[in-house]
Amino acid sequence: MSIRTIIVVVSTWIMTMLAITTSAQPAKVVGRDMAFYARYPYLQLSDGSIRTELTDDEFLDQCAKVIFPVNIFELPKHDDLLKELEEVVIPRLNADSLTLQHILIRGAASPEGPFVFNKMLGENRGKALFNFINSRLAFPVDDSHFSMQVEVEDYRLLCALMRRAGDSDYPVVKEICDYYLSYGNYADLKQQLKKVQGGRLWQRLLKEYYPNLRAARVIIYLQDARNLQDLPEPVSVADGNPVAPELHTVIDLSNYIFPLQLAGPRRELLAVKSNLLLDVAYMPGYDRWCPIPNVAVEYYPKHGHFTFGASFDFPWWRDYWGHKYFQVRNYQLETRYYFRSGDIALNPPGQGAAFRDFYLQGYVHAGLFGICFDADRGWVGEGMGAGIGAGYVMPLTQDGHWRLEFSAQLGYFVCKYDPYQFENPVDPNYRDHLYYYKWSLDPSLFKKRQYRFNWLGPTRIGVTLSYDLLYRRNQKKGISFNKTGP
Repeated sequence: MSIRTIIVVVSTWIMTMLAITTSAQPAKVVGRDMAFYARYPYLQLSDGSIRTELTDDEFLDQCAKVIFPVNIFELPKHDDLLKELEEVVIPRLNADSLTLQHILIRGAASPEGPFVFNKMLGENRGKALFNFINSRLAFPVDDSHFSMQVEVEDYRLLCALMRRAGDSDYPVVKEICDYYLSYGNYADLKQQLKKVQGGRLWQRLLKEYYPNLRAARVIIYLQDARNLQDLPEPVSVADGNPVAPELHTVIDLSNYIFPLQLAGPRRELLAVKSNLLLDVAYMPGYDRWCPIPNVAVEYYPKHGHFTFGASFDFPWWRDYWGHKYFQVRNYQLETRYYFRSGDIALNPPGQGAAFRDFYLQGYVHAGLFGICFDADRGWVGEGMGAGIGAGYVMPLTQDGHWRLEFSAQLGYFVCKYDPYQFENPVDPNYRDHLYYYKWSLDPSLFKKRQYRFNWLGPTRIGVTLSYDLLYRRNQKKGISFNKTGP
């Protein structure tokens, strides 16, 4: 036997013994860094039993949150929690192979929007956060390991936040919430909160607390070890390539584009109106129904108490053979002061008409007219005036788009005019079937608008039907929910 052969045999024997010895030793288990999990209260390690029915304080102490913009349920792009989950927490969960027992999510909206819309926001905010986490887990969870609480208008959390902040208005807010929530009356609860301190409390809540309510909050329950033997075996498809079985049903909204109304209710911008009393007017002396066609518009700003409007009356009736004419063009500009503020902070879109109830009005108007009752009584001229008014606006529908107004105006009107008649006033025997100014003196001395009329008193009454014709554009024409991750 050569020396080379001996070396090969000995080397082979040594390598074989090393392999047997190594395989007989148990694999070294790297201990988990439990301090890592302690840094994140929303990661709850348990021995197998979990408790998802938490008090508001317990939930606040443990949860992490994603804050959403107003009326949006699409995940914000630069949220700190989402970055932390994607870059730090979920990679560690996947590396440590912990059993994810349960994901508890609480989706909510702030109270200023309509109830139905807030419910949709809360649900979709919660689903968005769940899909984000689930799509990044090495072992996604199924529906039995996920629960979501939807707080349509999270008044309980509002009270908890106010109590923790030592807010002096906490007792009154809690009393109102406890009373109305005891029988689920969210509408009256909201209206009552808006009345406290003349609306100042609601406005403060809107700025200090409501942004923190537009959120999805999460707690993740973990078990310290994962039994991989409990997972189903891979299955094969027709081409023989093994694929992992589907362990869950993902709530996937990525293929849907939500319509315009899901971007939020619209705020009214311009209303069109008609005075019903003028629409059915009867003209004394004209001896018949004589509707006065009229149209008005009112512009609604986003802030304050004032609105701005214009109106136009345009009856243009004539009966040549009866010598009856009722022809008017009247143009009016106005501004209104509503006692109830229409500020968007106090009247978010979707809560009905922002400008309603009692108002005061200032107006100016100008017009021309031709009125004739018979062959001997006719007047033609122009005039202008100004005055004040008052009224009340009453919504007719729940969304406030249809309204009924009751109003009255008081003012000063001055006009210059001339009377006229049928046939020649100088020579009654001259019949040319034309109309003439009532002037029997030398025609060279005639000057138009020699007469003047002044009026101080009521100038208009109205029962007006109003409809919101134009709305402010939403920030987004539609919202798409795009799935992120693998």
